Amino acid sequence: MAASTINLELSWKDGFKGGGKIVGKEFSTDISIPAEYGGPGKGSNPKELYTASTAACFISTLTAMVGGKKLPLQQLSVDTQADIDGDDFVITHTANVVLESAASDEEVEKTKEVVIKADENCVVGNLARKAGVEVNVKPVVTKA
Repeated sequence: MAASTINLELSWKDGFKGGGKIVGKEFSTDISIPAEYGGPGKGSNPKELYTASTAACFISTLTAMVGGKKLPLQQLSVDTQADIDGDDFVITHTANVVLESAASDEEVEKTKEVVIKADENCVVGNLARKAGVEVNVKPVVTKA
């Protein structure tokens, strides 16, 4: 894989009770200090962005892998939850995959395997694991 560079511009106004903005090539989001730390809690925060990064990587990897296996995909969504308790950070992705109604039981099982493989191949999820974050995946595969 070729090396790449990510450039972000960040700005902040009005101190602790204020807020900021992160701007990347294809996105922009407001940020602030979370309310539980005394901040205004408006916009995203670092833990939410970190969790979103693992989720975006997972769904992208899963979409590519399902497409590559030519599975009869009708719909795909991911619900991600992060549970944070002190130094413990656990991220769980629930992959909701709906296959076409004519999908075979073998295709359902293959899709569950692909969900697990996508998690294993997600670069950002694997970086999170190296940093001590527990990342889990739950495949929920149904037929339309």
